Amino acid sequence: MLKNSRLLRIVLPLALVVSLAGISCAAMLRSPKEADYDSRPSRRRQASLPNTGSIAVLADSTDSQHAAIAEAAIIDELVANGYTVVDDAALARIHRQAERDKAISRAFGGNVSGIANIGRSSKASYTILARVKAGIPERNEAKLYTGTASAVIMAVSSQGDKLGGRTASGKAVGYTIDEAREKALEKAIREGLSQLF
Repeated sequence: MLKNSRLLRIVLPLALVVSLAGISCAAMLRSPKEADYDSRPSRRRQASLPNTGSIAVLADSTDSQHAAIAEAAIIDELVANGYTVVDDAALARIHRQAERDKAISRAFGGNVSGIANIGRSSKASYTILARVKAGIPERNEAKLYTGTASAVIMAVSSQGDKLGGRTASGKAVGYTIDEAREKALEKAIREGLSQLF
């Protein structure tokens, strides 16, 4: 027993030294490309939506009220983060155009050139297009309502460059069905936009 404990006192430190030397050698043998990878910033931290020029905003939903809530939430979030949104007259033109133009329908399907056309027609540098869907809030055990919503947000430059596309979801509690739904929509929009800037 005594021999085993002496042996362990000698072998364990040696094993530790050998294993640490192996780790440091492996780190030295990495290629410069692999070594640089660890020091590069994460892509998620880089803003994909430049803070120059104005932004046109258009939201779509099976419920026009949900689209209006989403559009207002996008505009509020953009303005709060220092972005410039096209004026109300330009937004009204976009809405009128959306009611009669098939290109807008294609844009809602994710067609980048259709989205770029919306920006060009409103003289905006960029366009943010959002498709939102809100579920029917359910009553929870606290006798409040829990709402869920999802948003697909796409940002495109007027030159036709796709700057980012994000899918986000939101879940929120409210005292009424409408409050829970609205909070969930706003949360989904904020989550989607936070990934763009």
